[in-house]
Amino acid sequence: MTSPAAPQHLAFPDEEFRRVPPIGGAPRPFALPHMQRFELANGLEAFLVEQHALPIVSMDLGFDGGDRAAPDRPGLVGACVAMLTEGTDRLDKLAYSEALAEIGSSVTAYGGDDAHGVMLSSLTRHLDATFELFAATLRAPGLRERDLDRMIKRRIESVRQVRGSPQQISPRVAAPVLYGHDHPYGAVTTEASLAAITIADCRAFADAWLRPRGARLFVVGDLTEDQLRARFERGPLADWAGALPALAPLPALPATPPPRTIYFVHAAGAAQSQVSLLAFGPLRTAPDYHATSMLAAILGGGFASRINMNLREDKGYAYGARGGFSYTRDYGVFSASAGVQAQATHQALVELRREVDAVATGALPVTGGELAREATGAMLALPGRFATAQAALGQYRNLVYYGLPLDYYDDYAARIAAVTVDDVAHAAARDLPRGDAAVHVVVGDGAALQIARDGKRDVPTGRTLRAALAELGNVVELDADGRKVV
Repeated sequence: MTSPAAPQHLAFPDEEFRRVPPIGGAPRPFALPHMQRFELANGLEAFLVEQHALPIVSMDLGFDGGDRAAPDRPGLVGACVAMLTEGTDRLDKLAYSEALAEIGSSVTAYGGDDAHGVMLSSLTRHLDATFELFAATLRAPGLRERDLDRMIKRRIESVRQVRGSPQQISPRVAAPVLYGHDHPYGAVTTEASLAAITIADCRAFADAWLRPRGARLFVVGDLTEDQLRARFERGPLADWAGALPALAPLPALPATPPPRTIYFVHAAGAAQSQVSLLAFGPLRTAPDYHATSMLAAILGGGFASRINMNLREDKGYAYGARGGFSYTRDYGVFSASAGVQAQATHQALVELRREVDAVATGALPVTGGELAREATGAMLALPGRFATAQAALGQYRNLVYYGLPLDYYDDYAARIAAVTVDDVAHAAARDLPRGDAAVHVVVGDGAALQIARDGKRDVPTGRTLRAALAELGNVVELDADGRKVV
């Protein structure tokens, strides 16, 4: 897994050509689509963006819940939400799929940590027929035992396959390491937890967690408020009523692991390893979000980021390496990770720590050129966030999810342009973990012999991965479900 070589017919005096990206043009004026906000008769909160240029309508009906609706039953919500689109009480899976295919529409369902929902996409001329199927998905899902049995078997097999891939094991064990097994966000879905799901569980979930009051409806496309109201207040959902249950409070997080703790999962014979640094960070609503977003882009956001240029372009350990911040309503999490050659696992972890530390401590602060590159890119990319109905819908849904104002993007470009190098330096000092304080997660072959960096060369060390990691800190070995190996 080496860095791709430059074509032989090209001659470059040095490798700096890789670090000098082309300069983007000035941002163009961009008018955001207008959003209407109103409440339907059943208490459902609606957000509508009218776009009549194309005869397309997209809807996203979102509910608070997700995995937090069944915190002690890992995998239940994901399976039961997926069951919603396995047919209705009148149409089995095949007939349901054919009905949608005939009109070129889609009805899909999704579930996450703390939310779930049902989405619709349709041409305007087929919206009535699509909406009938959408309504039946909500009010009269088929929930047939044979469909659940098939789905559970498929998901159990998927869990087994995950255990064979370091890239998939890593996020699986990172969640309980960070949050703890008893936290809804740290629960791990296993064969046993999936096998325990019954059709009665899914019926109870649908009855309790698909209710309009407290839910949010996002609609973008060729539809007016009156037309939307007619479908929900006088159509097949006219008698849909009830309020969502309250989510249980989140439990306390576990104590922060001692510094220099490395969580390791042995993947015998794996040709590649996965290395990660993790830490809790600021919330999405933090005042320094724009500085933090520029910091994340510079450190690990794209091809020209520091982490990628180090691990891929300079060292050739990985095809790609990334880092940045992710968010839920309640937490922000920093992560930096890469899939690397087995022999370079230890050295890649060292390099990841070095890059994060260099910015966090100010030893190698962000430059004006790096900030200009990422700020320009963010401003030029803004129209793309609203280029399609689905994209615009997702942007507004995220604003509501995080509790941000609907006019958030009106001055987005100005706020990005106002971020200074000092702002990014302050954000780095506040929001990035220093090397030993981060949670280290390594998944790889513990017996793989490692290399070390000697100047600009990699040299064999004769040490196994287990031995090399032990020199960096206290190694805690986990299984592929994030449980401590004893």
